[in-house]
Amino acid sequence: MPHSVRAAPAAWLPWWAPNLASAKGSVMTRTWVLLCLGAVLAAACRSKGEAVAAEPPKPEAAPPPAVKVRPYGLYVPSSLDRSKPAPLVVFFHAYGSTGSASARGLGMMSAADAHGFVLAYPDGTLDSQGNRFWNATNACCNFEDMHVDDVAYAAWLMDDVASKLSIDPRRVYVAGHSNGAFLSLRLACDLAPRIAAAVSIAGAAWKDASRCNPSEPVSILEIHGDADNIVRYGGGVLFDRPTREYPGAETTVTTWASKDHCQSPQAVPGTFDFDAALPGAETTRKVATGCPPGISVDLWTVAGAPHQLNPSPAGLDTMWSWMATHPKR
Repeated sequence: MPHSVRAAPAAWLPWWAPNLASAKGSVMTRTWVLLCLGAVLAAACRSKGEAVAAEPPKPEAAPPPAVKVRPYGLYVPSSLDRSKPAPLVVFFHAYGSTGSASARGLGMMSAADAHGFVLAYPDGTLDSQGNRFWNATNACCNFEDMHVDDVAYAAWLMDDVASKLSIDPRRVYVAGHSNGAFLSLRLACDLAPRIAAAVSIAGAAWKDASRCNPSEPVSILEIHGDADNIVRYGGGVLFDRPTREYPGAETTVTTWASKDHCQSPQAVPGTFDFDAALPGAETTRKVATGCPPGISVDLWTVAGAPHQLNPSPAGLDTMWSWMATHPKR
C-alpha cells in the first residue's frame, strides 16, 4: 500500500558533544555521530504499512498548546483488521532525534508489520539548540527547564489515535529509547490506568523514587547494554552534570518491582539473541517474582552493547511477545 513518511533530518552533532569530547575523548563524539547517522539511514527504509500524518487537533479537544506544533506520525500495518480493536504502541525517540528516525532505526515499523499493532511516533519539543527532547525526569532531557507537559501531551495523543482508529484500551503500550525511555517510565508512573506496559530501552527511572506513584501496577521491561557509556548501566549523572542524576538499570527494575508489589528480580537461566550487532546469544534476563496476576517487571541485560542497541528481528519478536502477554487487566 502506498504511504508517505516525513523525511528524517540530516545527521547532527548535539550542542553538548564538544564539551563531552574534551572530557571523555573523541571516541564519545564519534559514537554520537555514528548513532545519529545510523538512525537517519535506517529511516530511509520502507515498510509494508501505511504512515499517516496526524490531523490538526479539534478545538473542542482542548489539547496542550504543544500539540499544535508537534503533530505525530501514525503507522498502520496494511494487514490490520480494522473491524477489531487493535493494540497501540506509542514510541518516543531519543534526545535530538525524531519519532520517524528513532522508530525506524530500531525496527519498530517492521515489528508493527509482523505483529499487527498500530504505531504512533511523536516528536519532542525543540530546544534552543534545535534538538528535540522529552521532559521526562530531572535527569533527562529538558536541559533548559522549559515549561513542557509531556505527560499531558502523551495522554492527548492516545485519545487522538483512538478517535481515528479502533484501539483496544487494554493493549496500549509505551516504549522509547534513551530520553524516550525515561519518558516511557515516567508515563507508567503518571498514566498507570491507561498503560498496560512500558518498555525502556537504555533509559532509567526517577533517581528520587518517591516522585513516581502509580495508582495501579504497570508491567515494566528495561533493556540495557552493560557497555552503555551515555546512560550508564550502573547509573550516574547525565553528560557529567551533577544535577542530572539517574539510577542504574538494576536499581530501576528493583524500584519498579517494589511499586508493582513484586519481590526483587531474580536471574533466569539461559541467554537469547537480542542485538544483531553482537555475536551469539548475548542477553540475560532477571524477572521479579510474586507479582500481581498479569504483571511482570523484567531486566534484559545486553552484554557488551553500547547506548545504541540494534535489535534483531528475533529480538523484536521477543520484545513484542513480552508486551502482548501483558495487557491491562
